[in-house]
Amino acid sequence: MIWFWDNAVTLANLVMAAAAIAALIYAHLQIAENKKAERRANANELWRETLRLAFDNPKLSDPTLKLAQFDYEERTIDGSIEFFQKYELYVDTILNASEEILEVSPTREWDVAVRIQLKPHRDYLLSPYFQKSGYLEQYGPRFQAFLHEALDDPRYTPPGPPNLARIEAPEKKAKKRA
Repeated sequence: MIWFWDNAVTLANLVMAAAAIAALIYAHLQIAENKKAERRANANELWRETLRLAFDNPKLSDPTLKLAQFDYEERTIDGSIEFFQKYELYVDTILNASEEILEVSPTREWDVAVRIQLKPHRDYLLSPYFQKSGYLEQYGPRFQAFLHEALDDPRYTPPGPPNLARIEAPEKKAKKRA
């Protein structure tokens, strides 16, 4: 017991040092977790923006629905070069957001969501025009590899355009029941 009282100051300093180290480790973990949460929130906001862009531009969001006539060789949509330029910016926005999201939050869920969003643009992204345009060079090698693999993957292919009833079809009259 005498030893304890003789070394009380030293023991107190050791306890204070251990507490300071524990507090430092806790603070570091909290900061790291807050950064992850902020990055996830930014990824979600970025994705919401791309979905809003798709909602506001249905002709551009899914060429497979045939809401517009896409000509990747002539670089026109419904005969308009200007509309095609908007499409290029639309796809570039999706690609930028996708790369950022996958960099920040490389989860299986985001991987699937990005693949589903990119699949309707497969024809454009694989077109000779796009491949030679230099657009791909602005993305990192990891995202370029992801993009090539995603476009080759047959999964996550959205369904084709719905079968709509023809308006010009004559209406059938209902038979009276006897």
